Amino acid sequence: MNELFTIQMSTILTVLLVMLGLCLLTVAWVAIRRPVIFKLGVRNIPRRPPQTVLIVVGLMLSTLIMAAALGVGDTFDYSLSKSVYDVLGPVDEMVVSAGGGDVDPSSARNSTIPAGTLALVDESVRDDPNVDGVLPYLLEQVPAQNTAKGQGEPGVWLAGADPERLRQVGGLETVDGEAIDLGALATDEVVVAEKTADALDAAVGDTLTLSYNNAPFDLRVGAIAGDSILAGQLDPTQLGMVIPLDRLRERTGQTDTLSFVAISNAGDDRGGVGATDAVIDKLEPALEGQGLGVAAVKQDNLDEATLVATAFTGFFLVLGLFSIAAGILLIVLIFTMLAAERRPEMGMARAVGARRSQLFQQFVAEGTGYALPAGILGALLGVGATYGIAAVMRGLFGDFFPIEARVTPRSMVVAFCLGVVITFLAVTLSSWRISRLNVVAAVRDIPDVTNPTRKKRTLLGGALAVVAGAGLILLGRDTEQLAWFTIGVSLVPFGLALVLRFFGVPSRPVFTTVGLALLVFWLMPDDLFTRIFGEYNGNFEMFFVSGIFMVLAATIVIVNNLDSLLGALTAPTRSLIAGAVALAAGYALRLVEAGSVTADVLRLAGQIVLGLGVVLLVLGLLGLVVNLFPRVAVPAVRTAISYPGAARGRTGMTIAMFSLIVFSLVMIATMSTNFSALFLGDEANAGWDVRATASDANPIDDFEGALAAQGVDTGRFAAVGEVTTPDASSRVRLAGGEFRPYPVNGMDPSFVEHAEIVFGQRAEGYADDAAIMEALRTRPDVAIIDASALEGNGDPDGLVLEGLRLDDETFAPIVVEVEDRDGAPVPLTIIGVIDQAVTSLFGFYAPRATIDPIFPQVAATEFWVAGDDPDQADQIAKDIEAALLPQGVAAVSIQDQLEEGQALFGGFLSLIQGFMGLGLVVGVAAVGVIAFRSVVERRQQIGVLRALGYQRSLVSLSFLIETGFIVLLGIASGTFLGVALARILLTSDDFGGIEEFLVPWPLISGILLATVVVSLLMAWVPSQQAARIAPAEALRYE
Repeated sequence: MNELFTIQMSTILTVLLVMLGLCLLTVAWVAIRRPVIFKLGVRNIPRRPPQTVLIVVGLMLSTLIMAAALGVGDTFDYSLSKSVYDVLGPVDEMVVSAGGGDVDPSSARNSTIPAGTLALVDESVRDDPNVDGVLPYLLEQVPAQNTAKGQGEPGVWLAGADPERLRQVGGLETVDGEAIDLGALATDEVVVAEKTADALDAAVGDTLTLSYNNAPFDLRVGAIAGDSILAGQLDPTQLGMVIPLDRLRERTGQTDTLSFVAISNAGDDRGGVGATDAVIDKLEPALEGQGLGVAAVKQDNLDEATLVATAFTGFFLVLGLFSIAAGILLIVLIFTMLAAERRPEMGMARAVGARRSQLFQQFVAEGTGYALPAGILGALLGVGATYGIAAVMRGLFGDFFPIEARVTPRSMVVAFCLGVVITFLAVTLSSWRISRLNVVAAVRDIPDVTNPTRKKRTLLGGALAVVAGAGLILLGRDTEQLAWFTIGVSLVPFGLALVLRFFGVPSRPVFTTVGLALLVFWLMPDDLFTRIFGEYNGNFEMFFVSGIFMVLAATIVIVNNLDSLLGALTAPTRSLIAGAVALAAGYALRLVEAGSVTADVLRLAGQIVLGLGVVLLVLGLLGLVVNLFPRVAVPAVRTAISYPGAARGRTGMTIAMFSLIVFSLVMIATMSTNFSALFLGDEANAGWDVRATASDANPIDDFEGALAAQGVDTGRFAAVGEVTTPDASSRVRLAGGEFRPYPVNGMDPSFVEHAEIVFGQRAEGYADDAAIMEALRTRPDVAIIDASALEGNGDPDGLVLEGLRLDDETFAPIVVEVEDRDGAPVPLTIIGVIDQAVTSLFGFYAPRATIDPIFPQVAATEFWVAGDDPDQADQIAKDIEAALLPQGVAAVSIQDQLEEGQALFGGFLSLIQGFMGLGLVVGVAAVGVIAFRSVVERRQQIGVLRALGYQRSLVSLSFLIETGFIVLLGIASGTFLGVALARILLTSDDFGGIEEFLVPWPLISGILLATVVVSLLMAWVPSQQAARIAPAEALRYE
């Protein structure tokens, strides 16, 4: 992979190496000029090996995430590029039909060009040093059967090529690398591509039965070639075979047409692409006005491979940002705890003359000692993660293109440098903060005596936040970028809160109000947000931005009210009453009639209050359970809940870490479940059960009659409808606009009569879906279209129904024009937009009586079958394909096809969940670090408790309860936010307004239960260490 976010990887590598060099030079300067300070820092690393291992594991995750993301990009870039070179071989450009001026190499499958095109191309590139071959090809898709083995395929591309010209560009080769002379084949022999041979279970010498124009003929396998366009395989998903061009023309009678003319550039398969621009410049003048175009097929596919690789890298990086953010919090948490443990030591060092900068340098040296091995470990594990992701991807998408794991050294160095630099910067900021201490208080190990409301830096920080927020708001409004606007809106309240703190306003009510206000803002439905703030453009980055600020807001609310939340366990009656009041208040707010902005904001606030009520009720119920065991549970709980409230910063960071990761996991899981339900709903198949596709090579005039002749029981069919696809690239435009490629389909009366199509948007004058279907039956000038043509819902470069969006319900009838074979526009009126839930239909649909005159030649006919028993759809599809395989009919159960597609989508989302779940490693590591440090930090307190009569089991239980409370608060916050945001998004008009929102509680419960169990296991070892502390030894003055 050579680019990331349009920046050259070599540039990124150079910048990161410079930054890493500066970081290491800084530490080297400390080691050389201040060797004692350096040794004081690094000597702590080997002192406690278990703690060091936990720290390294936690810190390495950022590097692992980035290494895996970059490795995925390398894998896709290599795999897709290799597939392009393998399939296209020496072919660099293709001359194809260019109806309406659009040049699409895929048009070679259903459009032909005059045979004279070959002479035209030959003349244009004659004596051109950039071209070493011109190859004419003719294609026909035919059924193929290996009757001896009982294998068959309904659609195989039979290609015709000129043997002599093929030999000039290197010719065909067997899978073992031996040359194949196409011209030396017997008249009844064919060269079969390797993938086709596997599908037909064919070997050299086997006889294959093919059929064209319903006339069967036999060909014997003369050789098996590697998969490539030369062997008739147009892409990795297709099947192909090849015979000499003159023999195919004799079989088909197409003596004056070709499918395409391929051009091979001078040089090898990889180097020739560099001459593409020069060759195209030479050809375009000669092809102008001929209805022909030249496609840079190899260069375009390589560019697309790079684009896909970059997109996947960016996708995984954005998803990994949650784990990276959690890792940064872990760094800050670790050094905060280390500083708390060594506070007396630091105070004494300062008292005897050490400077603040020397304490800072000491912690930086120690942090670098953790960061370097963490970076190396993360990069190595990232390679392993890449191979694991590639294996899963291969299982999901291996049928579409081969996936081979590949990690470049450059990507690993980039990941290592970036991980170490991020860790170093986080360590530097943490070290600067913890080096600021009150010497007297530190020596006596008592809290610093400060007046937090009167620190000038509080006022300065608040003012800067307000100014920065206001600037980002203006930037967002000017650029219409949602990310900048929402970040600015979120910063302003924080700045105002800091200003209020400076002037003496208590922190708790101020920050609680800010947190709740931000939750209302970020959980605001899209339509309400638009009414208040206007429309903005957002992309996938909003997933991360929204997650960060929602988790930050929720954590602030929790931390500033920890005493109330945890106190509910010791005062359950009060908690139950407060919870009931919150539920009642939230329900009352939800009853406010929607419509105005104020009312909608109150309803949203009601949702948040309802969530708070549930939390209070759950805590109250837990408190009742605790009170059932007064001799054991109550003392342990009281001790456990006292420490989180006393160290709110530490507690808040731990809650935020778990909340971030759980939020992302729950969000993805919930979205996946609802999308599965949406695309597999009752409306998805439009009332049909089986779709059978027949090509124009073997037309079928009477579908049911042909089946009956083969002994298929058509009495199982409730209805049969036909949909035709033209043999030319179809284009549609808004009246008077520019033509855009769009698939056009013709529906016969039976299809219209029996289809059950749900419409998301209806034209004015059509009260319901039945009215639209009636118009399609009775009027030849009307049409319907799928939802991808809506504004903001599909390809912006394709056909867009301007002004019609997904959240609209009605629209004025839209006149569009379909381009016929002669380039003339034919007006039709769109009266309905197919709902997104109807996932089996895609394209522009009009009555067949209207489409047939526009496109007289048909490329394929789809026969849609509704069965008496939908559960028999799979068997009906098998019976149809078995009976009509000689005619090249491919039949599928629509429901099975939808489920397979959804399985791929669900599998990919499961992979994403696993990738994001790596962030839980940070949370678990944090639990272990906190527990280990807490044992050391509270050694004397534990001794006091043991001296007062606490049993070992009670001390251990107290540590476990404390860990459990913190983890539960984090996962409860993340779960609430993830489900709430998913519900708001999925029920919004932008997602089609899902009526029944589903929460995958079994999956979520499994994730959360595993998180809690593993966290408690991590805390168990330190809790046992705490229980084994001898009271006399702990209380001895050190």
